[in-house]
Amino acid sequence: MELTKYSWWGESNEPPEHLKTKKQLGELGLSPLKPSGIIETRKYDVFLYDSTNPECCRPKRKPTPKQLETLAANRLKAKIKRDYQEWYREVGFIEKDRVNAVLWAREQLSKNEWLILDTETTGIVRAEIVEIAIINHLGEMLLNTLIKPSIPIPPEVTDIHGISDAMVADAPSFPEVYPRIVEVLKDKRVLIYNSAFDIKILNYCCRLHSLPILKLTKRSNCLMEWAAQWRGYWSYYYEDYKYFPLPGGGHRALGDCIAALQLIKKMAADSDRINRPVPIPQKN
Repeated sequence: MELTKYSWWGESNEPPEHLKTKKQLGELGLSPLKPSGIIETRKYDVFLYDSTNPECCRPKRKPTPKQLETLAANRLKAKIKRDYQEWYREVGFIEKDRVNAVLWAREQLSKNEWLILDTETTGIVRAEIVEIAIINHLGEMLLNTLIKPSIPIPPEVTDIHGISDAMVADAPSFPEVYPRIVEVLKDKRVLIYNSAFDIKILNYCCRLHSLPILKLTKRSNCLMEWAAQWRGYWSYYYEDYKYFPLPGGGHRALGDCIAALQLIKKMAADSDRINRPVPIPQKN
């Protein structure tokens, strides 16, 4: 049966009052069966149903009490899910990341194939190492030595770590210490607080003295990033966790290595973070 064509409402061939769209039928408590008219547009067709003809529409079935109960329960579940997703996007992921940082620290303490390394330098840009220390997972010192750089140590840098030109005057050069560094680090993972900086300085010193690069990037972990994740101070501007200075190291290489190990132990001991139930937000 060919449907009668009508124009849009307000035009000369608009539909009569008894012809309704699906939405209009729903507002009347009716369900569509068979259309009797149509409005054709460029984007879509609007079907029209005779609200007075039982062949074109019928009353909606009223839901049973059980169906209403199920519908209400499903709507509540959907609401809780939406609320949780919104909460997780805003702050919930921070709690999950903090738990992951604790689990990471515990995993490190369960293994013994890693070391902690720290350096003190002449500065930040084109800087050279003036002290290096390496300890194992038990805190045992494997290397701790001053290094004489090829350039003076700026006074403002000495004010930070306390290492002066006089202190390194008789210290070995980087090429002299290099073989021991290679030996200690062989086949080991390395944990470094701010690994990007220390690795950059080590690579620079290697190139400066025409020595093979140590290639630590693929076998190192940045403790500073894990610690920042554990503390959980999120910057929405930078979309990252805020870093913080290594506590208790005193800006000397060996002291910073020991402080880094203590920080890992502190993170691993955060049982409150693991046992805390994840809150699910409720909106009234």
